[in-house]
Amino acid sequence: MPTPAGLKELDIVIAGAGPAGLAAARLLHLNGVGVKVLERDADRSARTQGGSLDLGEDGGLRVLAAAGLAGEFTRLARPQGQRTSYFDTDGNLLLATDESDEDEVRPEIDRLQLRSLLLDSLLAGTVEWGRALTSVERRGERWRLTLAQGETVDADLVIGADGIGSRTRPAVAREAPVYTGVTFIAGEITHPRPGSYAAEVVGEGSGLVLGHDKAFLCQRNGDRSIRVYFAQRRAEDPSRATGTTLADPDFIRRELDREFADWAPKMRGILDEVEAKFVWWPLYTVPTEQRWAARSGLTLVGDAAHVMPPFTGQGVNMGLLDALVLVTALTSPDHVDVDSAIAAYEAEMLPRMADAVAATHAAQDLLLSPEGPAGLLALATSGRGQC
Repeated sequence: MPTPAGLKELDIVIAGAGPAGLAAARLLHLNGVGVKVLERDADRSARTQGGSLDLGEDGGLRVLAAAGLAGEFTRLARPQGQRTSYFDTDGNLLLATDESDEDEVRPEIDRLQLRSLLLDSLLAGTVEWGRALTSVERRGERWRLTLAQGETVDADLVIGADGIGSRTRPAVAREAPVYTGVTFIAGEITHPRPGSYAAEVVGEGSGLVLGHDKAFLCQRNGDRSIRVYFAQRRAEDPSRATGTTLADPDFIRRELDREFADWAPKMRGILDEVEAKFVWWPLYTVPTEQRWAARSGLTLVGDAAHVMPPFTGQGVNMGLLDALVLVTALTSPDHVDVDSAIAAYEAEMLPRMADAVAATHAAQDLLLSPEGPAGLLALATSGRGQC
């Protein structure tokens, strides 16, 4: 492979226009390196992208600063989004935290706003929409990407940023993501009623209602809407793909109301406030310790590399950091060629993510415990920190 100094002569393809892929494209652009981003979504507004994200100083904030986007992020971010309240199933407030309880500043930004911020920083035409990837194969010295339309794209360097169902991951990793045993059923309260109970629970940040192996997770968005996740430990349902819209909202409300029957009526009433259709969201993860095969001219970032549950807020931060570490290695004169740069990136990323994945598994077990919120309270009062 050519040296990093020859990156400008390479055909570089990034699979996926999520935060990690777009950050990699932006950072390469700042180094004078052109890329092509292939994205399955039909356009930038095809999906809502979900709720809010909190970016940390050593993760997302550091990367956005390197990308020259810190000022625009500050304009959009919500520092008050760090406030979190924890309740029991009778509605009693157990614990409240804010930015003063955190080890670092972690302002919130809506997922769609973050994606738009990164998209707007790229040259027009960098992202090719409606280009769903079906396979990646080695062809001689290059990679061939086959798209759903039957077209093919050849590349010298492929950066897989195509999420949990990554088509690039099988080229380097034996282990596919596995189900964690927890499923979210997500809904949205687009126009919370003044004084509604959901608004009281969430405040300006997040509200978590913790039961026995169940939880309501409520999150305020920048447009004042509230994203609600009904989290349960349950068997995997292969008949429903991630992101499936559940066709009968009233049926889902009745089923959830039955499953949460021992919760206070005002808690179950949050179900009635959800206005949009419910979405099926099972949680997946990769092993804490991953074993990757070296592949010339191909690597992974973000969820394609290390999808994990969202309970520590590290997914997007680590994905953005992947992009920075990878591009820094690719453009550094310290590496004799692209493959040695990729090897250096993976040597940093895989151990870093082993710790992050282990931490989020621990957080999931704390928040969705058969003992209810007892473990969280014990941790908070022990002086050893909190989730």
